[in-house]
Amino acid sequence: MTDPTFENEELTQTIDAICQAVELPEPLRERLQHFVERLEQSEQERVDLEISLETMTEHADSFEKQLVEAHNGLEKQVAERTQQLAEKNCLLEEEKALQRNHLSFLRALLDSISSPIFYKNLEGAYLGCNNAFEDMLGLSEEQIIQRKVTDLFARHIADKDIASDEALKLGQGPQSFEAFVRYIDSTFHDFIVNKTAFNSAEGQMAGMVGIMVDITERKHAEEALLRAKEAAEQANRVKSAFLANMSHELRTPLNAIIGYSEMLGEDMDDLGCGELRPDLQKIHGAGKHLLGLINDVLDISKIEAGKMDVFAETFALESLIQEVMATITPLVAKKNNTLVQDHVGELGNLHADLTKVRQILFNLLSNAAKFTENGHITLSISRETRDGIDWVSFAVSDEGIGMSQEQIDKLFQPFTQADNSTTRKYGGTGLGLTITKRFAEMMGGSVVVTSEANKGSTFTVTLPAYVTALEAALIEAQTSIGLATHHGRRVLIIDDDPIVRDLLESYISKLGYEVSSADGGDQGLEMAQQIKPDAITLDIMMPGMDGWMVLSALKNNPELSDIPVIILSMVEERNLGFSLGAADYLNKPIDRDQLYSTLSKYLPDVQGNQWIMLVEDDDVTRSLLSSLLHKAGWQVQSAENGKMALEQLDLLKPDLILTDLMMPEMDGFELIKHIREHQEWRHIPVVVLTAKDITAEDRERLNHQVVQIFQKSTYNREDLLNELRACLENVTYTD
Repeated sequence: MTDPTFENEELTQTIDAICQAVELPEPLRERLQHFVERLEQSEQERVDLEISLETMTEHADSFEKQLVEAHNGLEKQVAERTQQLAEKNCLLEEEKALQRNHLSFLRALLDSISSPIFYKNLEGAYLGCNNAFEDMLGLSEEQIIQRKVTDLFARHIADKDIASDEALKLGQGPQSFEAFVRYIDSTFHDFIVNKTAFNSAEGQMAGMVGIMVDITERKHAEEALLRAKEAAEQANRVKSAFLANMSHELRTPLNAIIGYSEMLGEDMDDLGCGELRPDLQKIHGAGKHLLGLINDVLDISKIEAGKMDVFAETFALESLIQEVMATITPLVAKKNNTLVQDHVGELGNLHADLTKVRQILFNLLSNAAKFTENGHITLSISRETRDGIDWVSFAVSDEGIGMSQEQIDKLFQPFTQADNSTTRKYGGTGLGLTITKRFAEMMGGSVVVTSEANKGSTFTVTLPAYVTALEAALIEAQTSIGLATHHGRRVLIIDDDPIVRDLLESYISKLGYEVSSADGGDQGLEMAQQIKPDAITLDIMMPGMDGWMVLSALKNNPELSDIPVIILSMVEERNLGFSLGAADYLNKPIDRDQLYSTLSKYLPDVQGNQWIMLVEDDDVTRSLLSSLLHKAGWQVQSAENGKMALEQLDLLKPDLILTDLMMPEMDGFELIKHIREHQEWRHIPVVVLTAKDITAEDRERLNHQVVQIFQKSTYNREDLLNELRACLENVTYTD
């Protein structure tokens, strides 16, 4: 093919040659030139068009290739997607099968539950239930679905159900209510209906589900248990009455045995029958032992009945330990044992039930003495502070037979010892340790035991240093027992038992008091009205008018109400006695030393002309206290504040100072400070009587400065007078 460009160039050269050989007119020459240019332009456009066509052809080929590739890729994707959809469809079919199986399982599970179950939508229409719900109503699930509670149940049940639905809708959590339902078979059942809400897949509340728990048998069991409880309580009341009567019958002859053996023992030497004293001591010891056994049985009975109270008082530990050691030493020595006391520093005071603490120590020490021979028994006392609370620990260690862990596990069970062989060899009732543990727990403490067979045991009792009484806290003044004469002081004994009257007359007359006695409540009231005794001892269990009636009559008589009444009874009713106005409460058989101590507390011998200085700024209070002290037999000098009191001390030295704390010019704190700094006054006992709320800081300031602090809002008049008597009994007189 001829090159078009070459042809164009040849045509142009030919035309130029013609124009040079032939003389052509200028217009023709220009037209010819114009045609040549047009021809060149057309040729160029043709060339460009060919190039463009060639390029487009190349693009078309590339695009076609891309289309083929895209088509192939799309077919592949379609195939892959088709495969994926097929696999997913298989999974969905499997999942549907699993869901069907799961629903079938849930349905079977619901139907296997004996309690009726239902579920409802938010409008309260039933969506389904289990077989038990169908059986209860006698309807099929198809008959129940889309119906409401008012269509199926009585109104009283429907109202509770609707109310619980509303509570669930308000988000108040699961709901419960009781329902009494009549079954289709006309039987009645008690149910507890428990309901909760369930949510949709989107997390929105979709309805309520409930289960009805049949409690009919439980209700019947509760009724039976209530009847059994009432029967047990009645039996317990009968047992308590039996124990009360038996304690009276047992303690009455014991009272005579112990009392007369003491009296005869004192008179043996005077009668020239000293050789009989050991026999009398054996009788007395046997009586005390029998009394201890009876008391143990009664104590455990009262503990189990919840009638044992704690009477807290503050006492010196050192005095208690010495008393216990002196009492227990003869028992320890019987088997050649040695008793050792171990403590570091001052023991200080303990605020607890003195009687129970003493009993705990007696029980532990006597137990150690029983199971130890030719060994050492150690009583260790320690104090420590834990979590801001002061604790006192008593540890009794012995070198006796010891115990295994199995024996320790049943150690504190009533009427139980380590094993039967121990009981046969060593005797005992098995109550001592049980009572010890219960007493410790009643006072907020605990008992821990460690032991090793054939090596010994250690019992550790830990008590709070300040025990809060379970009932009223009774603070009893600790006074020494004396046999001083108390001429002119008369004690009236009211008791129906002639043996008791004889013993009490003997005991009390030896103290120097004049004694009168009455054999019943009516006679006792008549004699009290006639002779106006200084104190009365009163039995409770008497025929006709019993002791409670006598006590009420005494306290309701203005002429007799101030006479201290000391109850001597076998009935343990301390709270009732104190609430009715008794001054003190002692249990029979009467302990002579305890009787001496109690009478000395309420009938001390007032020595000569004792003076009390009363420092009080309030006129009414000062007048009232002055009158009270005068009636009690003391002479009184009054001062309106600390400054005036110091001025009077220069003129007359009193036997005791009773002062308020909050006063103008000079308060009680400053007055006490001046008194303790003055050589001649520092030994005068000071008793604080104040309306101020005593803080720990106040007590620190008054520490070792005063003998007692009474709150005006809470103190008892008898407590105040007894404390003053106790303080004045210790005053030493010099010419």
